[in-house]
Amino acid sequence: MSKLYKNVWVSEHAPHNTSKLTEEECNALFKQGGWAILDISDFDSSSETGFYAVIKDQFGDMEELTKKVRTKVRKALKTYEIRKATLDEMLRYGADIYYNAFAKYKVKSCSPVSKETLEERFRKVAESDEYDAWIMFRIEDHAPVAWSITHVFENMCEYETVKVDAAFLDSTYPSYGLFFTMNQHYLAERKLSYVNAGWRSVTQHSNIQPFLIEQFNFRKAYCRMNMKYKFPLNVAVSLMFPLRKIMSNSKIKTILSLEAFSRGLEC
Repeated sequence: MSKLYKNVWVSEHAPHNTSKLTEEECNALFKQGGWAILDISDFDSSSETGFYAVIKDQFGDMEELTKKVRTKVRKALKTYEIRKATLDEMLRYGADIYYNAFAKYKVKSCSPVSKETLEERFRKVAESDEYDAWIMFRIEDHAPVAWSITHVFENMCEYETVKVDAAFLDSTYPSYGLFFTMNQHYLAERKLSYVNAGWRSVTQHSNIQPFLIEQFNFRKAYCRMNMKYKFPLNVAVSLMFPLRKIMSNSKIKTILSLEAFSRGLEC
């Protein structure tokens, strides 16, 4: 079961349920469209590879955190109300938080979507039993601070989107409170197998993955990843690959970075 995302086929299964595609399966996908397939298998391999998901499969409460991180989490929990969001709250506050979050990105590799597109997503999340929306408010004045959308399926939870208003990135540490609360909910309370912060990032526009590894003991779950291309893209990738570090086009650079990961190389 795969879906087409920006002309690349990706598995719709949870990472632990992915398997290597046969040549026949790849050909069948290409007949439906798309130019490339991101083929993932052998999830959480004992061997280090060039590609991985950033996951957390144990929750040790405050005791697993360093003293410095514990202090930040406690301050955030005292400063903010963190809970599941209603559709009305997401429609009322979500867009402003979303657009304000872009102010903090160091790498401007992606553009924000329209308000209409964003609100359509909020509605779809509210209609689905597989999705949760979370929201944060500052307790003292009920100012909206952050939101996240998570996808719960196949006994795991994917942290799909997290947005924090850049105006609140101060000494009150909202991100620490949000991630601690979600980790606790999905791992300790719902007892899911793991939470997933996504596959290895190509753009690193938000630095969330390094943050979670360093501060909350997420880890790299290595896997096998192969990029497969439809003709003539396979020829173009072979020709452009040696030039990947000087490419300026973001779409081409993303494909070449994924190709590098599949070969066990850096971008």
